[in-house]
Order: sequence, then C-alpha cells, then structure tokens
Amino acid sequence: MVSVLHLFSFPLVCTAFLTPPSLFAQQSSEQAIVAHFQAGQHAVKSGQLELAVAEFTKVLRLSPSLVEAQVNLGLAHHLLGQYGESVAVLAKAARQQPDLVPANLFLGIGYLKLGWHQKAVGPLERVVRLEPANREARRALAACRLADGDYRGAAREFQALFTLEPDKTEAWFQLGRNYTEAASRLVRRMSLEHRRTAWGHRLAGDLYSQTQRWGLAAQEYQEALTIDPAQPGLHGNLGSVYVHQGKLAEASAEFRSELQPDPNNEQALLGLAEVNLAKGEVGAAREQVEQLWKSSPEFLVFQSDFPRIELGRDAAQRLIADLHTSPGDVPSHFLLVALCRIAGETDKAHEYQVALLRRMKERVQERSATGREVPEQLCQARRYAACVQALASKSPLDTAGYLLLGKARLALRQFEAASDAFAASLPLARDGAEVIYRLARSYQVLADECFSRVEELAPDSWRMHQVRAEAYKLRYEDERAIGEYERAAQLRPDAPELYEELGALHLIKNSPEEARAALEKALKLEPSRPRTLYLLGQLYVTGREQEKAIPYLQKALRYDANLLEARATLGKAYLRAGRPGAAVSELEKALSLDFYGDLHYLLYQAYRGLGKVELARSALSRSEEMRKNSVARDRDKLERWLKKD
Repeated sequence: MVSVLHLFSFPLVCTAFLTPPSLFAQQSSEQAIVAHFQAGQHAVKSGQLELAVAEFTKVLRLSPSLVEAQVNLGLAHHLLGQYGESVAVLAKAARQQPDLVPANLFLGIGYLKLGWHQKAVGPLERVVRLEPANREARRALAACRLADGDYRGAAREFQALFTLEPDKTEAWFQLGRNYTEAASRLVRRMSLEHRRTAWGHRLAGDLYSQTQRWGLAAQEYQEALTIDPAQPGLHGNLGSVYVHQGKLAEASAEFRSELQPDPNNEQALLGLAEVNLAKGEVGAAREQVEQLWKSSPEFLVFQSDFPRIELGRDAAQRLIADLHTSPGDVPSHFLLVALCRIAGETDKAHEYQVALLRRMKERVQERSATGREVPEQLCQARRYAACVQALASKSPLDTAGYLLLGKARLALRQFEAASDAFAASLPLARDGAEVIYRLARSYQVLADECFSRVEELAPDSWRMHQVRAEAYKLRYEDERAIGEYERAAQLRPDAPELYEELGALHLIKNSPEEARAALEKALKLEPSRPRTLYLLGQLYVTGREQEKAIPYLQKALRYDANLLEARATLGKAYLRAGRPGAAVSELEKALSLDFYGDLHYLLYQAYRGLGKVELARSALSRSEEMRKNSVARDRDKLERWLKKD
C-alpha cells in the first residue's frame, strides 16, 4: 500500500521555485545577487542540487532577508532529502511572508517527512486557507490528521481531494486507497493494543473472511466467542463462514444461537434465509425475510448484495418458480429481486426493486419518530431512520451516542456518515476496542465501494488491474497478483509503484534477480521513492550483503523518517556489519513492529556487543516472553481446532 506520506515528486517541487523582482530590475548593486541566483536556478534545472544549495547560500550571504532565495534554498534542500536544513530556511521565509504558499507548503511537507506531524499542521492549514484547491497541501494535511489519530479530519481531506480530482476513475481509486490506509492504521492499532480481546479476534476473523481464508476466520471467531460468548454478531459471523464452507447445519446452529438473546437479529435472519436458499427451501427463506420485514424494514430494503452465496442460474430459476406460488408481497419481492438478478432476468429484478422501494417509503412514514421516544428506544425497535433523526437533534453526543448513531447509519448502509460518527466517538472512547473495530470495518467497506466504482468506470484500466493485483496479494495468490501488476505496467509503464509492488512480490517468492530488476526500474523512474529504497536494502540484507544494503536503507529513511520497516532492517544490517551502537539506535525506534520477539533478540545481540549486560538481559527476557506467548497462542488454537474437528 502506498502511504499518503509519499506524494510529492521532483516536478512538483521544481514548480515552486521563485524568481525575485530584482532579476527584472537589473540594478548594478544587485548584479552579484542576480548572478548567483540565476546560477542556482540553472543548477536546479540541470539536477545539480548541491550546486544550487551553494549558489542560493551565497545569495543569502549578500542579502539575508531575500525571501525568494530563502524559499529556493529550502526547496533545494528538500529535493536532496535534507529536511532539517529545509525547514529551518523555509520557516524564516514563512515568518517574513506568512501568505507565501510555496514556503508554507514545503515547510509543512518537510515537518511531515521528519515525523513532526503536529508542527506541519499550521503551515499546511495556512496553504489551504489561501488556496482551498491545493491538492498537495490537502494530501499532506490528511497525512498529518492520520498520524495524529484524527480520522474525522483525515476523512474530510479525503473527500475534498476526491472533489478536486477531475479524473473520476483516479478520484475513486485514490479515495479507496486513502480509506484503505486509514483502515490499515486502525488494524495495526488493534493488533498492538487489543489483539487478545474479543474485538481483536473478531477483526482478525473479518480480515481472513475478506481474503476467503475460511478456516482461519472460523478459528478467530471461536477465540472471540471463548472470551466473550455474549458479544452480539459473533455467532452470526461464524455462521457466515460456515455457509461459505458448505457446512449448512453448523451455520444454522450459529445463526440460531445469535437469535436466542435477540429473536429479530438481522444478520442471523438473513443468514438463515441464505441457508434455506442453498438447501432449495424458498418457503422457509421467505419466512425469515417476512420476519425481517416486520421488525427491520429499513435494514431489509438496503440488502442489495443478498445472497452472498453462489446459487447458480439454474437453482435461481427453480426457486423463482417456487416463489410464484407464494403471495406477491414484500418478502417475495425481496427474494425475487435477488433471484432474478442471479438468473439474468434484470428487467424483472428492476421491476420488483421499484415495487419494494415504493412499499418501503410507505413503511418509513408509518414508523417516523413522534418526538417522544429516546434514540436508544428507537434503535432497539430497529427504527433506524428515526433513531438517526433523534440523535442528529442532540448536540454534542457522548461516546455511547456517537456509537449508537454509527450503528444506525450502518444499518441504513450510510457508510460515510457511519464512519464519521465512529471517528467522532474514538477520542471520547479513549481508543476503545469496539470503536476501533467499527471504524476500521466502515473504512474497509468504503474502500471496497470505491474500488467497485473504479471497475464500473474503467474495467480494463491500469488502475483496475492494480486493484485486482492487490486483491490477489491479500489472498496470497502471488502469481496471479504478479500477472495483474504486469498487465497494469504494460498499460502504464511510467508508474513506479507498479514495479515496486512487483519487486516486493518477487522478494516474497525468493526471486532476487527478478526483484532487483523491478525495483531498479522503479528507482529509475523515481530515485527518491522511500519504500523502493527500503526494499532494495531488504534484498541485499537477505543476501547477506549488508554493506550494499546500508546506503539504500539510510537513503530511504532520509526521505521518510517514519518508515519503521527500514529502521528495523537497517538495525539488522548494522549489527551484521559489526556496528552494534548504530544498530541499537535503529532497533529501539522500530520496536513497535515487534510481535514475535525477533527485534528484541537483535537488540539483545547489539547490547551484548556493546557490553551492556543488564540491557542485553532485559531485551533477551522480553524476546523470550514474546516468543512463548506467540507459541502458546498458536498451540492453543491448534489444539482447539483439532478437538473440534
């Protein structure tokens, strides 16, 4: 996944260089300034950035307050990856001329590159006030919001960027990418802070389900049920997995377990309807849908992806024939919409859908809020539209209120509004596990919707091949992913991210020559691409060529100080090169990535090499503890799985 932090190219920076008014005045007293300034500009255009730094520095010695020279010197440092020097100069320019867009823009981006996202916000917000359509500033501001855990603010920037992008295929793709990045951050947070909770296992189960790894998904849901057997939705999720595995009896049992405390649970009723369709029992499926129509009509009408099982055209036609003997009411219409769509009878499906929506509008009016009910009662009665209306009239909401609002909007499939409610709840809930789960899942659904729009608009585009490649990669179908990336690269040979992904996949497949070729091609297109530099360093570390690896990893971190994977690999390279002091510095910064104790073990080796006995002993103890915990978890899962089978 491409991070929102890596967004700024050489051409973009070059367009920001300034020409001072003195170049046009040509006064004799300014001839030396003009000469050095022009030499600096020429050096930038010819790619001689060190020379440009020298020339603009000479200008500032002659005229220390010349803002144009300050900006250009800062930009030259920026292009060299010298972000500390860049922000020092650009900050002076921004103080002198607070409304100077290039100074503020690259001051903010520079702070972001250094990992100082909170300092970056001020100058970037200033750029957005001056130029609301400045996409570079909004991208950087979105990255700041994400780094600060402000998902609500980040989403506002995502949506603004979508509006500003004229190419709608690209707009949908980038919006999907941004939602995916936000979801990934939340998944990482769940893994670090709540992995062994019921919500942590539930999220892991959802992720396995997304990649159709049904056995692993079932294990995670069972772990979650062991921890919290009363959590709503867990039996339903496990039942859905069993449906996909063809275990219809087990699926029915799980859905009925979900219905015991809540007889009108929508997920369980729909799940049982799917099971009955799979068994060819359309009458029983209709009974479940009828119960849903009575209890949750607003939810039912939005289930456009029902059923989620593979029925086949012949089976659908048989079920349609059986349904024609049933009353022509809403439950029958709901099933006929789905079955006609599967059978290829799109006109009839549309006809039934129109009738369903018409009846739905009448039902919503019947169930509208009177103003006397409290939101909790409305949601409990599954009157979701009225619940949303009641909550919207209350401001501000507390944690529970925002969570309730998000769930109600989810039931109405208002995913963007639901995510906004969950994001508002997150800081109030102090990053509670349920809110992290709900927000991550809503962003994942939004991302999927965006990528579906890409497929509708441009099914044969390079972006769609890229989307398919990423889906295959998530399912560990590496060969198919490589094929899709290669097809994308044929359509867009100047996109470095495609070669970067190809290189990463070849690394996983232990094909070093193919990996090197792809990564070098990416680097040729974009020499300052941090992840490509990191992957090349990783390639050389894997081949035990640490001296070759170190420069690539150092350069990767120069361009992106937040790339923790590069720090971990650089620490390993330093250790192998006999530089334990340098290794410690990098490994300590990367410890948040350590799930199994590997980095702590490397840190133990580095401390031991430095003669720091107590620190070495502590690192080794932590490594052994993490390894034991991971082995125990895996053994426990395996034993339970074997007993169940």
